[in-house]
Amino acid sequence: MTSELLKIENFQISFKDDEAGTISAVKDLSFHINEGETVGLVGESGCGKSVTALSIMRLIEKNASFTEGKTVFEGEDINLFSEKEMQSIRGNKISMIFQEPMTSLNPVHKIGKQIGEVLHLHGFANKTNSIEKTIEILKKVGIPRAESIVNDYPHQLSGGMRQRVMIAMAMACNPKLLIADEPTTALDVTIQAQILDLMNILQEEYNTAILLITHDLGVISEMADRVIVMYYGQIVEQADVRTLFKQPKHPYTIGLLNSVPNIDSENESRLTPIDGNVPNLGVIKSGCPFRARCQHAHAKCHEENPPLFKHESQYVRCWLYDEQGGIV
Repeated sequence: MTSELLKIENFQISFKDDEAGTISAVKDLSFHINEGETVGLVGESGCGKSVTALSIMRLIEKNASFTEGKTVFEGEDINLFSEKEMQSIRGNKISMIFQEPMTSLNPVHKIGKQIGEVLHLHGFANKTNSIEKTIEILKKVGIPRAESIVNDYPHQLSGGMRQRVMIAMAMACNPKLLIADEPTTALDVTIQAQILDLMNILQEEYNTAILLITHDLGVISEMADRVIVMYYGQIVEQADVRTLFKQPKHPYTIGLLNSVPNIDSENESRLTPIDGNVPNLGVIKSGCPFRARCQHAHAKCHEENPPLFKHESQYVRCWLYDEQGGIV
């Protein structure tokens, strides 16, 4: 039986704004990830995906925001850990691939030094063998000429190569959980496929769980076991990947899927976009945040934000399923 690796309980993430006061970015977020499982976190920009990832890693400055709720990793609430204890977790048991490899890598240090620093910090190498182990890791992620790449600076590498370096850094200490925040953004489709294949291979080798954050539903369909759909800082639907793509329930999820081209479809009609945009944080005070963009909205949607309902094997935050499911 697969054991639970990470459990997020009632995550509340708010930012302090000089004019608007406290603005809620993530509201009552709860989900779990099992060992060796890939969970996809999807939604438009501004839905709270990256903020959630950074909060799990405790990388949001305390004076800029505050977080409530539990982050239970391997049975312990790491929100209660000291900064020194978190340093032993980050890059070791929990690693993260950030969105932009060019800005995430230090431009003034060579690749070998940056990966070697991770290995040395967590006791996987010392000063005498760090370069040797770094070359070994670079080869494992498919980087050619690893012996010379260790002496290169980030700007000397292509986007795909920099992304492989980021994966090498993230997987250097064989983490239990890998958080991948838009790992294929700005890469061409061939390089995207190579990066995703690489992540799959490394996951199989080390049984690493992956939290895959993306707006690309094609990537989700290929990689994820379960999918969490976020909108305006909260979960609006959650299901296994097959169920979500075959029987989406929430109007937002349906809209996302209808806006993606399907090469298997015989219908060559134009794609259906979702009208409007994600509201700015703090604008929606009551009711369902998606109501202004939803063709099924009715009076109750303007008055009260629905809870998560269980409908068959899915969880959905929509009043359409009030009568058919039970409240979680």
